Amino acid sequence: MQRLVLWDIDRTLIDGGKVGRDVFVAAYLAVVGSEPPRLPEFGGRTDHWLFTTALEWHGREADADIRAAFFAHLAEHTRASRPQLVARGAALTGAAQALAALAGQTGVVQSVVTGNIREAAYEKLSAFDLLGQIDLEVGGYGCDDGVRSVLVRLAHERAQAKYAATVPARQVVVIGDTPHDIEAARANGALAIGVATGSCTFDELVEAGADVVLPSLADTAAVLRAALG
Repeated sequence: MQRLVLWDIDRTLIDGGKVGRDVFVAAYLAVVGSEPPRLPEFGGRTDHWLFTTALEWHGREADADIRAAFFAHLAEHTRASRPQLVARGAALTGAAQALAALAGQTGVVQSVVTGNIREAAYEKLSAFDLLGQIDLEVGGYGCDDGVRSVLVRLAHERAQAKYAATVPARQVVVIGDTPHDIEAARANGALAIGVATGSCTFDELVEAGADVVLPSLADTAAVLRAALG
């Protein structure tokens, strides 16, 4: 492994048709006994942070046990909602081609840094045939920590351990659609690539400090140029 490419999932590789919000509310209800008083902004956030924040609004403290229970229900509801995900969601234009093109490059390993728990990452990627090029074993997930920059660090460490390789920070590439993705990359010294396919504009991603911003993944050659430096 010479380069590690870490993908965000929602609004970067797929559009989940807002099924994730429904699943979050269902899992929250199962654990807490009532729906959240209001929903935090999901873009770029981790399931850990979302649950902790909503629970605080409910006047409750998110200890390790209640988080574990929530993640278990989240996994269960995500699996049960796969038909809705397939019906309402879609792979974003160019996602499959970008993954395949990077997979064809010598020394490149692809994984994810996502706000989703690992089970949700699996369901979302496999639902749209995007899983084959991605090593989920070394990813950073929304159940790992509430801070996204920690997920980038964990993924980097996991990949180096699995592949017995030392990869300099600048050879780690983070690709996402929000300033949170960009900030997490910069906090780890990684290359930050913004994709303006979510709720954030091209200019907002530039202002967040992205090294490169793409309007979408439609131009596979442009994705390769950006990710390979």
